[in-house]
Formats: sequence, structure tokens, C-alpha cells
Amino acid sequence: MKIPVGGIGCICALGGNTEEIKNNLFNSAASSSLPINRLNSFYSKSYPVYQAPAEILKSKNKDESFGFLFLRLAIEEALEQSGLTKTDLKKVRVGIIAGTSVNASFNCFDFYKDWRGGKEVSFEPLLYYLNTPLSRALQKYYGVQGPQMTITTACASGTDAVGIAAQCIERDLCDVVIACATDEINLIPFIGFIRLMIASSEPCMPFSLDRKGINLGEGAGVLILQSPKFLKERKTDAKGYILGYGTCADAYHPTAPDPNGIGLKRALNMAMKNAGIKKNEIAFINAHGTGTQDNDAAEAKVFNEVLKDVPVMASKSHTGHTLGAAGAVEAVLSLICLNVGEIAKTARFKAMDPALNIKPVTENTKISKDKKIALSDSLSFGGCNSVIALGCARYEDG
Repeated sequence: MKIPVGGIGCICALGGNTEEIKNNLFNSAASSSLPINRLNSFYSKSYPVYQAPAEILKSKNKDESFGFLFLRLAIEEALEQSGLTKTDLKKVRVGIIAGTSVNASFNCFDFYKDWRGGKEVSFEPLLYYLNTPLSRALQKYYGVQGPQMTITTACASGTDAVGIAAQCIERDLCDVVIACATDEINLIPFIGFIRLMIASSEPCMPFSLDRKGINLGEGAGVLILQSPKFLKERKTDAKGYILGYGTCADAYHPTAPDPNGIGLKRALNMAMKNAGIKKNEIAFINAHGTGTQDNDAAEAKVFNEVLKDVPVMASKSHTGHTLGAAGAVEAVLSLICLNVGEIAKTARFKAMDPALNIKPVTENTKISKDKKIALSDSLSFGGCNSVIALGCARYEDG
């Protein structure tokens, strides 16, 4: 597999576009906050989250969710980078593969709350949700017809969206695929992680000895995938490549990862085989790295077995856990690092946990010129494990 990425777009706590995100990623400029106006809960303890930039939040239309807003803006940026317009899209075979978690099931929260409380409600929000899954809403918005799918594999949704989108190109189903994922901060997962006792009241510290758990984040990541033929005809340059994809469900537990990382190990090996790459070609792996005890332990076990000595980056230390958007956001961040030629440090790592034997990159680190590949992995509820292999823009050079 070698699928060109024509353009990327992203919104997260690091910024409202990829240029802002690039600058802030290497300067650790993002910070967590306490969004009392968005998450009213009865917990006396405070749990910080990583919100999208304030100017982005203020631009939401009345009839759209924050999740759709993030995705709409990120797609616009990615299309602009690709040199594609809405008119261009109507002339070719365009697929839309969209990943989400909150937007798939929690976006009618106010309706559910009022209905359960016995209030008179309008069923319009519920009917809209049932009739317009995210990918279909995007299809209508851009006026295109082609394969469309909304992926809801919890926190692996974004990685699966990118991997399946690449397969659509590989199998000649599309000329262009908008591979994307989005999620917004929402009270249900916010309280859910607290009740699971894996939410951190401090900014998260992936893989650190004194890690305490997850911080939620929000945002969207977009990769415009194009067939090699289409890219060549348009005489444009790729911003990177999707080289491989692997996914495996281990069915170990509804919310906990397999402590032996069996599913992740298989997904990693599958992605590397699909890409035709070996360990010594990999510049780094952008880990799922949530900062929870069990998740970090399962990942560390697999990394030590399959990717020993490959540098580890944990980008959730900058963005928080963006749930269904995480895999796509992290794919964009991985491409940014590959193209800059530098691995962004993992924030707030203090001391190595001897039980993990993993020390992520703690300072921005130059990538050797012969290393052009990164892996990005996602673990999720339901035992989903997914991995993508990415190549930098100069992957085909020399």
C-alpha cells in the first residue's frame, strides 16, 4: 500500500490549523483548562480538559454541533492544501470515511435529558441524528456521491477511518477519499472516565511512573487521500503517504486492554507487513499513550517485544484524549513531525516506570534523514486495536 495524502487539516488544543499546531507542538504551547460552562457535573474534584481554541468555539453555527464545526473547518484546510474545490470534487469519485464517538451517539444528550425528565420535547434533533450519520451529512454538505461510512470503533475510530479510506483508494473505488474524524468534549464520556477511575485531576503524564490517567480533549483530523494516478494528473505533490493498516479485536474486556497486548501486537505486525517495512526503517511510533495504568502497560509490553528501541512519542500529552478523533488527529501530528524532520517531545514525563521499561522522547529530537516512516496506534473500548503506517512527503525520494 502506498496511498498519497494530498492535504491535511486539523483542529485541537494546539491550534486551529496545521501551521499553528506545528508551531505549538514543538513549543508545548497547549494547556488544559476547566470548562465549567460546558461540563457542569456534581464532582467536587476538578478534571481538566483540552479544549479547541476559543475563537474556533465562538464560530459555531446554531444548527451544527461542535464536532461538525471542527470537521468542516479541518476539511476546508485539507482541501485547500490539496488544491481541490467543491466543484472539483463533483467531477470525480469521492468517498467519505468519517470516524467519531461522541457525534455518533451522544449528540442528542439534551434531548434525552429533557425527555427522561418528562419535559415536552421536539423529536427533530433525534430524527436528524437517525437520518444523517456524520459521513452522510458531509456527503450532503459537499454535494458528492460515492462510498461513505461512519466508523464508530470508540477511540480507534480515527485510525480505522484513515485505514479504510486508504483501502478505498487501493481497491480503485475512489479517486479521492476524505479520511476524517471528529469529537467534542461531552458530559457523558467526561463522567464515564471519572467513574471508571481513570480520569486525571492533573494534566496527563503518559508512561510516567506517577501517571494518574486521562484528560479529555477535542478536535478533528483530516487527510485527503488521492489515487496515485489522480495526483499525477493534477501535477501536485503529496504531503505524505499511508503505507499500511492493521486492525485486530482482542475481545478481552469491554473497557480494559488485554494486559498482554495480543490484539495490538497483531495489528502492529499486520500494518508493518501491509506496508512492507521493518523495524529499523521506523522513525518513531506515536503511541495511544493515554496515561492510564493499564493502557500504558499493555502498549509498553508490545513496544518492548515488537519495536524495541524505536522512539516513542505520546502526543496526547499535548492534545488530551480526543476520543473518536484521536487516530486522525495523531495521524496529522505524525505527518507534521515526519515532514519537519523532528519528533515532538512528550510533555510532563518525570520518571520511568520500571514495570514499563519505556521512556518516551522527552526533548524535541531530530529524525535521521534515512528514517521516513512513522507508526500511529490506537486502542479502544471493546478490544479494538488499530495501527497505520505513514510515510513523509519525501518518502519516494532516493
